[in-house]
Amino acid sequence: MSYNITNTDYSKILKYYKLKIPKNKKTLKHVAENTLSKKLCSCIKKIDTFKNKKAFKKTESSAIAICTASIFNRKGLERRKFTCKNKMKTKFTKSVKKLKII
Repeated sequence: MSYNITNTDYSKILKYYKLKIPKNKKTLKHVAENTLSKKLCSCIKKIDTFKNKKAFKKTESSAIAICTASIFNRKGLERRKFTCKNKMKTKFTKSVKKLKII
């Protein structure tokens, strides 16, 4: 079951990453989604390059799974569609009523 993300949830995400919280609701959503998409894409790239240096044959799908678990699932979010090419975009929903962000 997925829940809608509220503005307080977006502000919790920005507080977690120690970013400035905008007052406009549309900007708040945009900044939070961009932050998570940048984190996801940079994590995927780091894992791919790290594993290639260590001579492991890990595919991009395993890197996506590891990064999704660390960035989204532990916080109580579910990742939907995302792209890392051209413009980084991520769609996500909540999997729990209250986010697990400390």
